[in-house]
Amino acid sequence: MKPHLLALSVVSPSVLALSLLVAEPDARACGGCAVPPDTNTQVTGHRMILAASKTQTTLYDQIEYSGAPESFAWFLPIKGQVDIGLSADALFALLNDSSQVTVFPPPLKCVSSGRGGLATAEDSASGGGSVYVPPDEEVNVIAKETVGPYETVQLDASTPAALTGWLTDHGYSIPEDVKPVIEAYQQEGFDFLAMKLVPGQGVKSMRPVRVTTPGGALALPLRMVAAGTGAVTPVLLHVVAEGRYEVANRTNWQVPRGLLVWDWDQGTSNYRELREGLFGAAGSEAWLVESADHFYKDSFSLAVQYQIEGNPGQSGWGDPDNGVTELDDAQADLETLFAGMDPKSVWVTRMYAKLSRGALAEDLVLEAASAQEPVGRFLQAPVGKGTPPACPAVPLDWSCAFGAPERDGTALFLGVTGLIAGLAFARRRRGAKRG
Repeated sequence: MKPHLLALSVVSPSVLALSLLVAEPDARACGGCAVPPDTNTQVTGHRMILAASKTQTTLYDQIEYSGAPESFAWFLPIKGQVDIGLSADALFALLNDSSQVTVFPPPLKCVSSGRGGLATAEDSASGGGSVYVPPDEEVNVIAKETVGPYETVQLDASTPAALTGWLTDHGYSIPEDVKPVIEAYQQEGFDFLAMKLVPGQGVKSMRPVRVTTPGGALALPLRMVAAGTGAVTPVLLHVVAEGRYEVANRTNWQVPRGLLVWDWDQGTSNYRELREGLFGAAGSEAWLVESADHFYKDSFSLAVQYQIEGNPGQSGWGDPDNGVTELDDAQADLETLFAGMDPKSVWVTRMYAKLSRGALAEDLVLEAASAQEPVGRFLQAPVGKGTPPACPAVPLDWSCAFGAPERDGTALFLGVTGLIAGLAFARRRRGAKRG
């Protein structure tokens, strides 16, 4: 039995791909993008969320697109009929914030308290021939619906030529280098989901899409993702499931914690250098497990609520034209994300790779990790270099304190930790007095 394959390809003609890649230095990736031959642009990376339970698998992918809306097209190999929904950029941002690695400096060995800094290591994150237009009976339309700003159709075709012909005849532009990829999946028994913007909809109305497939088998068809990529493609993948996951048909790595070094003069660690060194040594087919741990659904849902209340109208959820509030829309999105999972057993595994085109020639298979142990995201460098900060004059038995971080909530983490310790100490003192 073949695993269900979930991946997407955004197919874009002419100058569209150029604006996709240069409109923003930090443009969100759109999945597998097929770049037409008359452009010299390349896909710069991908961000995906894969949520898997025993009953269903859901792929989330952000779509960033500029150019002529009528030229937008999105393809996904599927097995049977799938459920299509909308998500929000805020979901990706919150999940990224809750899984990214934070490196702390080593403890200062001094007789009084000093001030230091901390830094966060974050992820940057050919065929040819004339078009054949087949008769409609060679293509079965499984489902057709409008989802938000998108027209979607799910197709079962008897031949690859019938599939590409139907798509072209119905207004989908398919670059020549994407046709062999579609042909390969069609010959392996896959159906296809195709999507484009509703006429009159601008690109500003676009939202991340989620696609839910029955069953819990996990794989990503990297052959489809390869469309339009360059020599190396960075991929950031979050797996939300019951337990920690890893790659089954590739090498899994972790950054060696013992090699972390804190630069007191620069206020940063060498985490990025170690990460890049791993890919240089392991080749372009390795996957780095950056963090993996239990994930608390209720806490994450509360963070989503705070996001919506703190930035009304900016989260990306909600459909005011149809009377759907941001909160209701976000709740439905989270119910899909965690569907079929025991809330007490949910983990998030954050994986990162820099894949060569050769590494995209084989689909990626995921499996439960043999060691169900956390991979912590809060790291402390064991050693430092440069000049550490001076310690101010305070009582000799005080430990060194670190300055408040400028971002990623570490100050809150440390503050809450200190508060818990203080409350525990106070309770012990009260208990001792009562005794």
